[in-house]
Amino acid sequence: MMSVHDALAAWQSGDITADRAMQLTGAADVMELYAFAHTSGVEIREDLLPREKEQADRAASLISRLMRDEEAVARRAGQDLTVR
Repeated sequence: MMSVHDALAAWQSGDITADRAMQLTGAADVMELYAFAHTSGVEIREDLLPREKEQADRAASLISRLMRDEEAVARRAGQDLTVR
């Protein structure tokens, strides 16, 4: 069984997910995980792990594409509603 400190360190190093760390530590949410890490002396990383950066980039790309699609639909709808 992992100690709370070990679970927090594993979470911060990317070895386990935040969900798993919450299960192991009893933290109610990610903010509480950060609080536990701080009070336990676990170094909190400031940068994203490579896979987190990749996921964030993919999510941003999808959001951007959805926004462009919605704008295009709105423009087409506006054109269809114009009186000729």
